[in-house]
Parts: sequence; structure tokens; C-alpha cells
Amino acid sequence: MTRKPISVPATTMWAFLLFLLLPSFGQVQAPPPQNKPVAAPPASDAEKDRGQILKEIASAQEVLLKDPNNAEARFKLARLFYQSGEFEKAKSLVLPLLDAAKPTNDALFLAADLNYLLGHYDDAESTYTRIIALNPGDLQIQARADSKRAMTFYQTNQYAKSAGLFKGLEGKIKLPHWDLMRAFGQERPYQVVWPGDFGLSKAPFLVTDPMPVISVEVQGRQIYALIDTGADMFMLDTEFAAAMDIKPIASMTGTFAGGKQSEVGFGRVDSLKIGQVTLKAVPISILPTQRFSKGFADGKYTIGGIVGTGVLKQFLATMDYPGGQLVLRRADEDGRKDMRQAAQEKTIVELPFVLAMTHYMMARGSLDSKDGLTFFVDSGLASEAAFAAPVQTLKYAGIPIPETKVEEGIGGGGGGFATGQFKIARLGLGPLIQADLKGDYGANPPESYWRLGFINDGIISHQFLKKYAWTIDFVRMTMTFAN
Repeated sequence: MTRKPISVPATTMWAFLLFLLLPSFGQVQAPPPQNKPVAAPPASDAEKDRGQILKEIASAQEVLLKDPNNAEARFKLARLFYQSGEFEKAKSLVLPLLDAAKPTNDALFLAADLNYLLGHYDDAESTYTRIIALNPGDLQIQARADSKRAMTFYQTNQYAKSAGLFKGLEGKIKLPHWDLMRAFGQERPYQVVWPGDFGLSKAPFLVTDPMPVISVEVQGRQIYALIDTGADMFMLDTEFAAAMDIKPIASMTGTFAGGKQSEVGFGRVDSLKIGQVTLKAVPISILPTQRFSKGFADGKYTIGGIVGTGVLKQFLATMDYPGGQLVLRRADEDGRKDMRQAAQEKTIVELPFVLAMTHYMMARGSLDSKDGLTFFVDSGLASEAAFAAPVQTLKYAGIPIPETKVEEGIGGGGGGFATGQFKIARLGLGPLIQADLKGDYGANPPESYWRLGFINDGIISHQFLKKYAWTIDFVRMTMTFAN
């Protein structure tokens, strides 16, 4: 019997204006069609909005209250909390289900996915491994679990461990990120080299609006780069990569703003220097970035790269907008102490976040009268708007759908798509509240709402974030805002 290849396509993502979200790991897709990722909602759920999910949560809570030992009701409520973005509640409900003699694959996947989101990568990996052990004859389930394990290795820089994935499926897996990781062999990515004993690096913003531009060195060559947490790894311009004889190891087609598509290559560079700190063995993506240059200081700076979340994740990273600099510290207690000292006499707010897929930093927020929303904290919205949302979010918040017009050449994938703006009376990220802002509509297609398996109400971006010195701690999974 001839097997069809099992494809692990990247989840299609979107971008706004000049700035893009790099594609990231997807889920295994292969016949039969009913074998869908556990975390993804069924087709019927894709038609729902947050209001409908909240009603279902209330109903499910009543059912479980009447019968606390009902495993099916417990899982249903856990899954609904997951979909609504209440991940800690979902985890507390699903974990007891794993103590059963034969836990279901659904419960196991949900528990592992929640641990992954919360940054508990060891627990996530062990649960995915358990799934494989409990399903020895099901290559489809094993491939799904291994695609998830690949993500844990990606986030923890354990690329060498990825070589042992997908046993029995050799030659049948298509996953560009996996190809990239295996190309590193035994070499660990993102090796950090500090200039001295104390880990501190500062890179001044050459431009702050519409988003920061800094100078970096790629293999000794100085280039100008944007900072965009809506990107995954470091992105290098296609022409610059060719001039440095950097060839793609793998490639894929990514989907960007307005549904536009573009080819994305993946490779590596030997060194990336930001301020005083150097990263060795750096994974990169390759895509044209010079075309973005006109949007910054009238083209004064040729944009040769983008610093994404994968780079920032190696540090305790502070986007100090008021101070006009990117500050990178060691992600340890000494780094945190130095960050707190730098923020003395400032108001400090700390809030938790989760990390979905490769780089989706998700935190709870509010829009006008609606609280309890889940936002992608993406610094790369180069616009007057502080927020961008799909149609489901606007309808849920009672915001009229604005008129749109096609803006040419504004997306990461090239080409134009229709956008419009709407007024925001109140926008919040945790306890941080700002008033009288603008929102953008059009870059987030309706499918972005459920694409992560839970509701993504929209992105909160530069016009909101630039009021603060914003520190991201990927070890403690917290963001700190100093104002």
C-alpha cells in the first residue's frame, strides 16, 4: 500500500502595512479528514464569536456543577475556557483527566497545548511523548504529537533533539522549520556572547515612528533593521542574503495581510550583533525587506532586516520607547534587578502572557465596553491605529464596520487589500487603559479569529505600546510596562 505524504504546513498568518508575521509551525494534515488538530475548533465553532462561547461556558459550568465527576462535561468546559483565552482555568480543569487509566487523546493534547502556551515546555514535551507511547499503531496521532514536540524543541533551542522525530515517517513529512532545525546538526542556535561579565546591551532607535529602526551587524556587515514582535525569527532581506552567499535551507509559501502570499526562505547566519551583544548560529527567514524603506525617514535607512520575537526571546528585552532604545539583558535575576533599578520612580505594571505557535505573544485586554479579550501584542502595526481587529471582534464590541478602500502594496506578501479605520473609546492591555484611539479593519481576515484554536480578538500595537518601556520576560512569561 502506498502512503500519501503527511504534510505539516505552516499556519498561514497575516500582517499589516509594511510589517509581517512570519509563518510558523502548522498541524499535521493527512487523510482521513476527521483527523484534525485537537486544539483547533471544529467547523461549527468557527462560526461562533466570543459572546456565544461565553454563553456556552455558563451552560457548561451548570452541567459540571450538577455532576462534578462527569469527565465529558469537565473536558467540554476546559476546552471552552481554552477557546476563550482563560488558559489557567482550562489547565486546572483538564489536568485531572490525565489521571484516568486511559486518558483520551483530546484531553492529553489539550493539556500539552496549554503547558506549551504557558511556557511549561518540559511538561508539554513529556505529554506529547506520552501520546505517542499510548498510540503505537497510529502514525497520524504520532505525527501530530511529533509536530508539537518539534515546537517545544524550537522554543527551547534544542534543535538537535528534532532529529529523532517522526519515526516511521521518514520522507513523508513536509515541515520547513523541522528541516531548518535539523540543518543545525548538534550545534545549538542562538549562542549569546556578551562583551563582559555583566550582560547588558543597548541599541539606540534611529527612528521610533512608525516603528523602531536600529543598526545591527549580520556576519560583520552593518544593516538597518526594524523591530517587530509580529515576526518570528530574524528576517534578512533577499538581496542582502544573496550578497552574503546565504542560501535557503528550506522554503514555504506564507500568507500575509489581506490573504496575500509570498515565498519565504529559511536559513542561518553565523553571527548577529545588536548593540554590544552577539548571537552566534542564528536561524533566519529570507524575504524582501528593502521595499519597506520608504516608510522610514523618507527612505533614509535601507531596511535590510527585521528583529523578530525569536531574537528577543534570548534576552530580557526592553523596548524602551520613551528612552529611544532597545535594551537587552541576561534573562536572569541580575538582569531583572537591573531592569527594576532602571525603572525606579516610574509606574510599573506587570501582566502575564502566553506564547502561541512560534511567536504569538497573547495577553488579556479590553475594547470599549468589552473586557476579557485576548490580544496579540504585536509591535509591527505601522499605522495611526493602535489596534487591528477582524469583523467578529467589531461585531462583538458593537463597533460599526467602517468603509474600506484598497491600499496598494502595503502587505508583507505584496499587493493591495481593502482597509478602513474605526474609533476606539477605550483600549486596554491588562490594567493599562488608553482612550480616544484609532483602530484598523481589513488586514485581519475573518479566519484569523479562530486560526490559533482559541479566539484572537485582534492585535494591540505600536501606537499603544510606545507610551512605555516595555520589557518581555520569556522565562517568567510576564510583560512589564514602565511609564
